[in-house]
Order: sequence, then structure tokens, then C-alpha cells
Amino acid sequence: MIDSAVRDFLEPFIRRTSIANHVSVLALGILRSHVHLVVRAKPKHDLPELLQYLKGGSSHAINRLPGNVLGLRWNPEYSITTVSPRLLQDAIRYVETQDRRHPDEAIPAPSNPG
Repeated sequence: MIDSAVRDFLEPFIRRTSIANHVSVLALGILRSHVHLVVRAKPKHDLPELLQYLKGGSSHAINRLPGNVLGLRWNPEYSITTVSPRLLQDAIRYVETQDRRHPDEAIPAPSNPG
């Protein structure tokens, strides 16, 4: 459901929304059917609320763009896992290599005309 145009919308949307909610994006992996995200948040942050802003906000915004025929609908389920400081780099590497782990789910980079 996520193609290159949707990915190009989602990446800055996720980053802006995270910043607006005082959360740092450490890694972002966008595949055709789902997104992996590593964030740094303070313990007081309500992560389910952040996910609602990311999922609900992105689908609301993108579904109103002119020319959007595919639409964006998220699965209501998600998973949140904490990562220890010792394993943080492994988690970041895992998310950043999602396109190689799942090549059938990878979204091709836009080709440069000319």
C-alpha cells in the first residue's frame, strides 16, 4: 500500500510530527506494507498517543492530497518495544536495513530522468 509517492510524503511527516511531540527519530525504515521506527522519548511520553498522531495524522493528511487515488489506511495494531542503550545501535541498524531484509517489500528509489 505504500509506494514511492506515499513514502516521500511519510518520511518528512513522521519526522515533523515526532519533532512537534518532542521525540527524536533515530531510525526510520519504510516498506510497502509497514514502517519501522526507532525513537528516543522521555519516560513521560505517551507512545500510543504519538502513534495515533503518526498513523491517524498521516492518513488524514495524505488522503486529502490531490491526485491520491490509493489512499493510506493503517492496520490498527502496532508493536512497541523498548531498547537498552547497549542494544540501541543494533536496533538502528536493524531498522535501517529493512529494505535488504525484505527486498520484496522494498520501495524502489525514484529514477532520475535524463
